Amino acid sequence: MYAMGRMETIWGEDCGVFRPERWLSEGLGRFEPPKDKYRFVAFNAGRRICLGKELAYLQMKVIASAILMRHRLEMVVPGRDVKQKMSLTLFVEGGLQVRKSERCTKGGRQENPSVFV
Repeated sequence: MYAMGRMETIWGEDCGVFRPERWLSEGLGRFEPPKDKYRFVAFNAGRRICLGKELAYLQMKVIASAILMRHRLEMVVPGRDVKQKMSLTLFVEGGLQVRKSERCTKGGRQENPSVFV
């Protein structure tokens, strides 16, 4: 799966670039899975597809929206070269430190930023 996710013949010349917009439909900006079900096989495909795939996608969207609705995230070291660490699941080499600050609420209150790894 690691190698297949970086194949130029499947993803194009920018296969090594993190481009989340490649998963969005043209003009509408909505998530659109690849037409070819065997192109992204993190959850397998065909008759052996993971039963929890849709639940995993739903959980990812809910958690990401809940975090981004309440917090603003920025890298502690802007422009840092982010490298992946090879493992069963992918990690960022050396961690990825981000600064979290709460978004202003109706009362205009904003707490001190925190740093997470």
